[in-house]
Amino acid sequence: KKVTMAESEGHALDKLYQASTTLVGVNAKLSKEGVDDFPANQVQFQNMMDAAKAGPKCKGLALSELPKYVGRYPELADKALDILTDLFEEKDEYRLKALQGFKVIASSAPGSVVQKLVGLLGQMLQSEVEAEVTIVNEALLAALTKDVKGTMSGLLQQLGADATARAKTVAFIERALLPRAAKLLNESVEIQNTVSDQLKKVMGGSVSTREFTIFMRVLFSMDKFKNGIEGANEILDFVHASCDLDKDFSPSAEQVDRLMMCTGSARMIYQHGASPNKLTVYLSLKVLPKLKELAPEQQLKVLKLFADIAPFIKGAPCRTCLPHIWLLALSEVPDTITAETKINWAALECLLYTFHQLASCVPGFMHSITGLKIFTGQPENKIDEDHTAKLAELTTKMTTLVKQSADYVNKLQQVMQKLREGKLDTAEAKKENGQKIASCQTTIVACQNVSILAERIKSINLKDPSFLADEKAVKLSFKQQSGGAGGKRKG
Repeated sequence: KKVTMAESEGHALDKLYQASTTLVGVNAKLSKEGVDDFPANQVQFQNMMDAAKAGPKCKGLALSELPKYVGRYPELADKALDILTDLFEEKDEYRLKALQGFKVIASSAPGSVVQKLVGLLGQMLQSEVEAEVTIVNEALLAALTKDVKGTMSGLLQQLGADATARAKTVAFIERALLPRAAKLLNESVEIQNTVSDQLKKVMGGSVSTREFTIFMRVLFSMDKFKNGIEGANEILDFVHASCDLDKDFSPSAEQVDRLMMCTGSARMIYQHGASPNKLTVYLSLKVLPKLKELAPEQQLKVLKLFADIAPFIKGAPCRTCLPHIWLLALSEVPDTITAETKINWAALECLLYTFHQLASCVPGFMHSITGLKIFTGQPENKIDEDHTAKLAELTTKMTTLVKQSADYVNKLQQVMQKLREGKLDTAEAKKENGQKIASCQTTIVACQNVSILAERIKSINLKDPSFLADEKAVKLSFKQQSGGAGGKRKG
């Protein structure tokens, strides 16, 4: 007798029902008696998968029953996930049922299965159907709570996919992981090591500013990076990997933006005891020699970065960096002053601030660079060499800065007075006027700081030098919220 399609599906449906009923009983026995008969009934799960695609009724039943037991048979998980994925893609009416099934698996299956599932869910985040995306997010969150290590492994693998999948994955990490990171990631050292190792690989490639910031927030939430110098140095490795310090610096806006992005967290890391030596040497030997090849706004970004990390630079890197910083500072001071002369006060503020911070660490190194004979008794302190020409240049140019600063501050104050007296009719005009006043205030602070720093260099006590560093340092204009006067602290 020829078996009809309906009879074939009916037979498969019976087989599926029988398998489901058996596994329900096995689960009940496990709950009541603590006896696990799942391994002995693996054939039932196999029967369920064999019958899953026999017809519409089998497919509907398989979508609801298969996910319940995938976690019990991890060695068969690949085939089960393939079946559910095929059904998801086969028909619109199956899609939500399949996703609900994935959610069940995410909350019940072991890590090996969860990691494979997360790879599928990461792709499904790209769906344009809101209801589907909602369930996918719920499933991923369930997976994250169940097995953060497996879930993060699966998610981070998605970052190598196309741009859309990458963006969706990063958005999920920001939205779902970050609020729970301190709890989930610190459950074990193994979780922290696995996730941090994977992030280091990702951050060693091409990452956007937003991605870098999110990944650094994930890292900073881990206890392993909070245990003093060791943890600080380890997290600094992530910054160095992203900067790719072994490569030559290409003088472009893109390279500067990447450098700023990667080192944006550096100051906080240095405050925990990490060493800035590697970054300092890179900036000194590879970036500063090409500084003038950058656009002015990009140059200032680099100089602000230097000023930001300067208080943490100690020892040998000071000697590497100082000659470059001093020559750049001198190059910003015109040899002759005319009515048309323009001085870059913002750049000079950064350069002289950095100079003071570094010089305070190696005062004996000043003679060969600036002509200042500060005797320290150190081998570098070759005061018998003749550097009178350098000292004369220092005196002349520092004097120029002190005088020109006073003149320019006076001009800016006059400009500000006129701006304040102006009568403005529109909100937009008032806003623009306020921005001009704020800009004048910031420049005034920068000028005053340059004057203070230059005057101290010019009149430094050679027997008892006191550079304006650390607690004596001026407050940088770009770190002040309002346009107060610049100046040094007491000391």
